[in-house]
Amino acid sequence: MNIKKLAAALGMALGLVLLPASGLLAHAPDAPSLETVASFNPAALETPESIAIDLDGNRYISLVMTGEIRKIAPDGSQSTFALLPIGPPLSICGPFFNGVAGITIDVHGTVYASVLACDPDKRGIWKITQDGEAEILATLPMGALPNGIALYRGDLYAADSFMGRIWRVPAEGGTAEVWSDDPSLAPPPPHPVLGPLPGANGLQVFRKEIYVANSGTSEILAFPVEPDGSAGAPRVHAVLPGGQGCDDFAFDVRGNIYCTTDPFLTVVKIAPDGSSEIILTAADGLDGPTAASFGRTGQDRFNLYITNAAFPFFSTTHQPSLMRLHLDVPGEPPAW
Repeated sequence: MNIKKLAAALGMALGLVLLPASGLLAHAPDAPSLETVASFNPAALETPESIAIDLDGNRYISLVMTGEIRKIAPDGSQSTFALLPIGPPLSICGPFFNGVAGITIDVHGTVYASVLACDPDKRGIWKITQDGEAEILATLPMGALPNGIALYRGDLYAADSFMGRIWRVPAEGGTAEVWSDDPSLAPPPPHPVLGPLPGANGLQVFRKEIYVANSGTSEILAFPVEPDGSAGAPRVHAVLPGGQGCDDFAFDVRGNIYCTTDPFLTVVKIAPDGSSEIILTAADGLDGPTAASFGRTGQDRFNLYITNAAFPFFSTTHQPSLMRLHLDVPGEPPAW
């Protein structure tokens, strides 16, 4: 296998292109402390990409390269919640590799996943019930790269990192439709040195708007949901500093965004006015941070959980993990 080609596919597919981060990796002053709550085995291609947390405190992690969704109980015990049919690990499906990317969860503990299967009949949005029963809700084109995903008012919204659009799929199943293909979602033109960069990546819902991170343009976009359910005209909510690209993100109740930047090895806090500050760096132990989510109940609402994918083609420390950061403000409740 051509490793360089595979690395390029990884980068384009999930926002993992290793970009220069000169001047961004210095330890942030007075950075809050982190603790590692779970570790993964890099030799087994255990690369945590996305996280969803239920009302019982169970944490679900998508291990993108293997197709597994791992369940981590409040006591720290780990088990396989589901193994989705992506095909043999690290298979190239056209210009991409296969895997399971973004995940989200509903009030009943049902998990929904963006699945990059090489089988066209299995590529799309999947549903996994609490007993581990998995079914596909809607297929997507082989050229699509469904990534960040969120549930809102009975529909699932998934960002497409390659086709530059937001898909909408009924949570009960049905045909996927293009909710928005606004040009702001598209990947930028290929970089002269780095090549293709991803477009729409992380996706979250906050106060009647769909927020999407365009990793290639460093923008956080906000799309109003119109009364009829259609997409309103987007606005640029924020631009990350230093050309960093946001992979995925979480909101607190004050409207602050916590962005994970993967190859930049930072977590960036973005205020409601769009201003930003780096709150965590590699010096705090970050190793390819890909997603963030707050706990759902009690004091756990003040805990921000961060996945470190430590993708093998980009990491130098190879320490995939789940970290927990305690903050003085709770997370925004889900928009179920």
